[in-house]
Amino acid sequence: MHTSLAIERLDRVPVSVTLTPGLSMLALITDALSGRTRGAPEGWRRSVRAAVKERDETVLRSLATPGFSVLPDVVLPGEFTRDLAVSEQVEMLRDLPGDDLLLELDTLTDGRPPPQWRQAFDDPRRWLRGYADLMEQAWSAMRPVWERARPLFEREVGRVAVAAARRSLDLVLDDLHANCRFSDGTLSFPDFEPERFAIGPRSLVLMPMLAGRNALIARLDGPEAVWIGYPLPGADAPRGEPDDSLELIVGDVRSAILTILERPLTMGALARRVRYAPNVVTYHCDRLESAGLISRRRHGREIHVQRTPRASALVGLFH
Repeated sequence: MHTSLAIERLDRVPVSVTLTPGLSMLALITDALSGRTRGAPEGWRRSVRAAVKERDETVLRSLATPGFSVLPDVVLPGEFTRDLAVSEQVEMLRDLPGDDLLLELDTLTDGRPPPQWRQAFDDPRRWLRGYADLMEQAWSAMRPVWERARPLFEREVGRVAVAAARRSLDLVLDDLHANCRFSDGTLSFPDFEPERFAIGPRSLVLMPMLAGRNALIARLDGPEAVWIGYPLPGADAPRGEPDDSLELIVGDVRSAILTILERPLTMGALARRVRYAPNVVTYHCDRLESAGLISRRRHGREIHVQRTPRASALVGLFH
């Protein structure tokens, strides 16, 4: 079951990146405190658990119980077209009338809340305060990590900007998350409650998160913009700056594959040349093929890989 977003003319869609740590805190709260591990480094999870003085199980059940993937807007970081500080989001949550949460929940559930949200219906103000407290405490633990990761966030802003300038945003979208695919003008990812959307005249906001590699949070039905929160590349294993702009767009392994494929190679020869395990090369070739950057053909017992004209043009821009 997959949710999909049709983006027919990606080159005409306004794309921006916002750095909103509250969305990361939502992902880490559910990862560290609810038992639904999404791949965050254990050090981050320990830090969040240590910072939270008292778990609000009512809030955690609402946010993390499987089977109901839609969250009310009040849980999310407000405006998505600008960076929003956690302190500002916490203040908004504490000032929000309980009736606003009730109205959203009533709309989302047709007046029939699932069990994990019933206590929020009974006392919405308490729920909002509990969530604000969790957000504030998680941020107290993760703020130093966020500050250390700032160069990675800035690199991600640059990656999206370069991809947009080179008309290669499809490569970024195809690599947002291990479970995301962008193919034939459609972005798709697994979802408990699959739906289909079309971006139409709306803009696209990308929101890199300090979160586990399996975390993905999105809102595709906003009136002015759709947004997608995804794991910040390299945040759980920081490394040096990319060597060139091609690596910035497609990543180090795929950049190496595309650069080496000046002529067709077998999969075995390609793995030896890039010095990665065959299963790693196969995974990245799958993604490059879906992006229209390589083609593979079987000749007898061997699979031969070659760049497509589009990939050759892309490599030529940077080399």
